[in-house]
Amino acid sequence: FPRQTVTDANDVVRPFTMRGLSPDHTLVLLNGWRRHQMAVVNTFAYGMGSGSSGVDLNTIPSSAIERIEVLRDGASAQYGSDAIAGVVNIVTREGQFNPFVNATFGRYLPDEFPDDGTTLNVNGGWGFALGQGSLAIFGEFLNREPTNRAFADPFETSITGQADSIDNGEVIEKRNPVDQPNHHWGDGLEKDVLSMANFRMPVNAAGTAEIYAFGGFSYREGTGNGYRRYGRQPTDPDPDVTEVRNWPEIFPLGYLPEFNPEVRDWSVAGGFRTAIAGWSFDIGAAYGVNDFEYNLRNTLNVSLGPCLDPQNPCAPGLDGVLGTADDPGIPNQTRFFAGGVKRDELTAGVNVARGIEVGLPEPLNLAFGASFRREQFEIEQGETASWINGGHPDPLGDVATSGSQVFPGFEPADVTEEDRTNFGLYADAEAGVTRQLRINGAARFERYSDFGERVDGKLAIRFQPRREIVFRGAISTGFRAPGIGQIHFRKVATNFLSDPGGGPPTPIQVGYFPVDDPAARALGAVDLKEETSLNISAGFAVTPVDNLTFTADYYRVEIDDRIILSGLLDDAVVVGILTAAGLPEVGGAQFFTNAIDTRTQGFDITANLTRPAGNGTIELLGGLNYNHTEILREDPLPPPIAAADEPGLLDVVNRVAIEEEHPDWRGTFQANYSVGRLRALGRFSYYGGFASAQPGFCDECREEYGGKGLVDAELGWRFDAATVSLGMRNIFDTFPDIASEINSFGVAPGQPGYFPWAAASPFGFNGRQIYVRTEIQLNP
Repeated sequence: FPRQTVTDANDVVRPFTMRGLSPDHTLVLLNGWRRHQMAVVNTFAYGMGSGSSGVDLNTIPSSAIERIEVLRDGASAQYGSDAIAGVVNIVTREGQFNPFVNATFGRYLPDEFPDDGTTLNVNGGWGFALGQGSLAIFGEFLNREPTNRAFADPFETSITGQADSIDNGEVIEKRNPVDQPNHHWGDGLEKDVLSMANFRMPVNAAGTAEIYAFGGFSYREGTGNGYRRYGRQPTDPDPDVTEVRNWPEIFPLGYLPEFNPEVRDWSVAGGFRTAIAGWSFDIGAAYGVNDFEYNLRNTLNVSLGPCLDPQNPCAPGLDGVLGTADDPGIPNQTRFFAGGVKRDELTAGVNVARGIEVGLPEPLNLAFGASFRREQFEIEQGETASWINGGHPDPLGDVATSGSQVFPGFEPADVTEEDRTNFGLYADAEAGVTRQLRINGAARFERYSDFGERVDGKLAIRFQPRREIVFRGAISTGFRAPGIGQIHFRKVATNFLSDPGGGPPTPIQVGYFPVDDPAARALGAVDLKEETSLNISAGFAVTPVDNLTFTADYYRVEIDDRIILSGLLDDAVVVGILTAAGLPEVGGAQFFTNAIDTRTQGFDITANLTRPAGNGTIELLGGLNYNHTEILREDPLPPPIAAADEPGLLDVVNRVAIEEEHPDWRGTFQANYSVGRLRALGRFSYYGGFASAQPGFCDECREEYGGKGLVDAELGWRFDAATVSLGMRNIFDTFPDIASEINSFGVAPGQPGYFPWAAASPFGFNGRQIYVRTEIQLNP
């Protein structure tokens, strides 16, 4: 889960990755049923390639989870699209169990920053009898206050025209009335209310048939900030400023725009399981919806002028004439509903399995089935004031930019409601051909209504010559269909680019276009096709003595025609094409493309030892992972922009994001000790060096960061009905390396800017955290 900040929607919904690939390269199941993806398209995320859409795992109450099963082989042949990196199956608790409540309260206590980020999490569950069956219900409440690790801003000159004197991110002499830090670089506010239920009901006395159902609803409110819009003196503007995105009459000290979205997610699944004549049948369906609303506050629409009074607006009306009786004009606002995105998925399927005696040491296990899926993606228009150009010039008298600052609302041209269908068939066979050798083979056929058909296969082998050692290997082909959001997402948003002259970053309107948009076609975009992959893995597990296990596995994933969002194209040739396409305000463009082939390879090594220690037990766990992705092929610029002064379809930001923003090395060592009612935990985590080009947005912004180690500890005591634990994460208050002035908008060599930490830090930049946790068992 890369930490996200100043990433629009991704401050609120954090996508996860596996094998360093994109979030949508991992298939997520809930109790064996495909989990619907989130509606947000990750156009502006850190720590991963842009343009993906994954599953929001944070919509599931933690109290509902019994275990998480992870299949790290490619599994498209068994499960279909998206299983290139593997499969995550979340299994929820079921049946009858006593009610329980867990509560955690924590706060960050860094050495160099004020304490912040107070977090309260309360979750619980109860499983009780319902007739002959059972119903398990779960709930969770989370309240997380923001953190901020931004440094002081060397560019802030509001009111006085003078910047503060700043050294190493701290204010030495105050010269203007703006509080520092005036930017936000850290976690936003988050409030979650999550719920889930799991129902089981046998329908015959033998218990060989049952009806099952599960589902839940979640609501999240969060915040995330953009870049600061400075306060300007209208009578004495900075001569170097060519565009002003503020009205001092509304925000005399400038303003920091804020996202305040609401996210609703609900799902329901159910089916019927039975066994007939040795055959097991599972017939059911699942439906899920994810709805993300872009609410903005502490912002404005510059083109609507400095007037907030609905009775006395100072911007022209929809007919372009100011102050007519029929159309008195549109007043400015500081809050906007900028529209929303919505995604829903319906899946239905039947799965059949049986073991058949064919003369082998073990039965031949056969499984086959069919599935149908319908996906829908929708973009909802924002309120008029969030996207319109009101016609009022900015404070310098220049043409003002349209729409609400930080995120112009979805306009009529963006609105879409598209769907597609998918049909799949699969077969799977597994047999122990000898007592030492087991072979598994699978094949799957899929057909999509919007791009075509695909067949994939998998072969896996498990060889156990002795009880103490197992060898395993697998080879499979895989695919990922273009995401429905990737096919239909359209938006114009505000990005910021570094000023080569050392000034504050420059805002630019950037269009994100689907390939069938006229602007994308004019730039040379072509229809998307599916990604295809080859996944190879091999390894072994050995238990030389009881309670000691080692594993080692190598993997290699090659993806052809990988779908990405292109780099920022803002050359004069591109801008000319956009202007000719009727988009004169748009100064840059990105579109989806199958532009690259990649290879990801690495290895996992784990060790686990459990043994007595005095009157207690100690468990030692260690893990080491190496993972590296490289781009093997990159398409050239399309013919319409072949003469543009661009580095290619990829820029430094997304090239580094794909190849270098995930540390190649990751290690962990943990010791658990328990004796009587006491238990203790100690953990060391290592994150290797990495590179990032965020948040610099310039061709020279790639910067390397060193590896870091973090130490955690926890001590707990079990009472009769409760366990209370006190813990500390990141005991030594370890932070990532500080970014250079190039990458973080600094003004002097050797001086950090106001964004001091790497945006893609694998462990974040909040510092030390202390927490107390209790687990309480209740009697019904």
